[in-house]
Amino acid sequence: MNCLTHSGLFKSLWTRPIYRAGNLYTWGVHSLGCGINQDSQGDQLRPRRIDAFNGNVAKVYPSEYFTAVITDNGDLYTFGHNNYGQLGLGNTEENQTPQLVRFFRDKGLKVTDVALGSNHAVALASDGNVYTWGNANNSIWDQFQGKASGLGDNYQNNIATPQAVQKLVGTPKGKFVSAGIDYSIVVNESNQVYVWGAGKRGELGNGCSLNFKYPELNPIFEQLSKSGYTIQKIKSCFAGTLALLNEGIVVGWGRSYYGSLGVRQQEYVVTDLENYTPTPVNQKYFQPNEKVIDFDLGYNLSLFLTDQNRIYLSGFDESYVPRPIDLPKDEKILKFSASNNSYAILTDKNFYTSNEFVIPQQKRNLGFLFKSQPKELFDNGNIEQFGGGYRVRYAIVNN
Repeated sequence: MNCLTHSGLFKSLWTRPIYRAGNLYTWGVHSLGCGINQDSQGDQLRPRRIDAFNGNVAKVYPSEYFTAVITDNGDLYTFGHNNYGQLGLGNTEENQTPQLVRFFRDKGLKVTDVALGSNHAVALASDGNVYTWGNANNSIWDQFQGKASGLGDNYQNNIATPQAVQKLVGTPKGKFVSAGIDYSIVVNESNQVYVWGAGKRGELGNGCSLNFKYPELNPIFEQLSKSGYTIQKIKSCFAGTLALLNEGIVVGWGRSYYGSLGVRQQEYVVTDLENYTPTPVNQKYFQPNEKVIDFDLGYNLSLFLTDQNRIYLSGFDESYVPRPIDLPKDEKILKFSASNNSYAILTDKNFYTSNEFVIPQQKRNLGFLFKSQPKELFDNGNIEQFGGGYRVRYAIVNN
C-alpha cells in the first residue's frame, strides 16, 4: 500500500445512487433463492415477477444459497436455504418464497442495509446496532477444520434469530456492511472498518491469515483514514472484497478467483491468488487520469466504471487485470452488474448481456455481448436496479 501513503483531503467521486422502489423479478437456480415455489429443482431461465411484493422492493442481496430483500418501509424478507437458521426466522425450515423476518418489525426497527455470506447474514438496523445470524461453525468437526464464523461472537450453536453484535454496541453507527464465506465487514460513520471471521485467504484484509471470532479494527484502514482515504463503497463475494476509496482508487483483498479482483500487479506473474492487505486494482489499461467512479463484484469477475464513461472487466480466467469492454462511444452507461460467468450493462440505448446473464444463450467468451430487450423481459417496465453475484440474479422494475 505504499502508493497510498500521502496525506490530504480527497474528493469522493462516487455518489450513493437513489433508486425508486419497484417490483422484484428473479431468475437462476430456483432452489438457491429465487423466491418461487415450483416442482422442478432446475434453473429458472427467464425473469419472473415475485408476487409477494407489490412495487415496494428497495434493495436485494442474493448470496450463494439464499436471498434477502429490504422493502421501502425497512422490512426485511428472506428466502432460500435455511439449514443453519440463516433466514433469521427462528427455525431451520427451508422457505423458497419470501418470509418476513419478524424480529425487526416486532422491535420497531427498520433494516437499512444487509449482506449475506454463504450461510450467515449481517444487517444494519435503525437503532444503530449490527445484527448477525446463521451458521456458528462451532461443532467439533468445524473446530477441527479450523472454520470461522461471521457472526462476531463465540456462539455454541447456530443462531436462527438476529442478535446484536455485542462488541459493536455503542460504537459509531454502521454505514456499510459486507460479507463473504464465514466473514463479515462493517464500515461505520467514523470511517472505521471492523472485520471478523475467516481470514486464512486474506478475507479480512488486515495483513494476516488468522481467524477472528470477535470484531477487530482493521489497522491498515486506520492508517489509510489518517492519510485521508475513506471507503465510499464496499462489496464482498465468496472470499474476496473490493472497496472504492475517494479519489477513484479501488483496492481488493482476499481470494481473487480467476482474476476477479483485478489486483495482479504483473500481468503474467501469478501474485494475486490470496491478498492479505488491501491492494490497488491494476490500472495498466486505463486512460491517463481516468478515475473509477463505481464497480461491481461477482463470483469470478468484476466490472469498473470510470469518469470517462468507460467500463473495464477483470476475471473469468480471461483477464487478471481490468481491460476495457468495447461499447459504442455515444451510449451512456447507466447501470451494470458482475455475476457468475456473466455480466450485464444497461446504457441509455441498449441492454447488453454476456453468456447466460438473463436468457439462455450460447456461451462465448466474455468479450461477446448480446443485445437483450428489457421491455420484453420485464413486462414493459423500467429497470431501477439489477444484479446478483452468484447463481441467482434479479431486477427491480417499475411497471
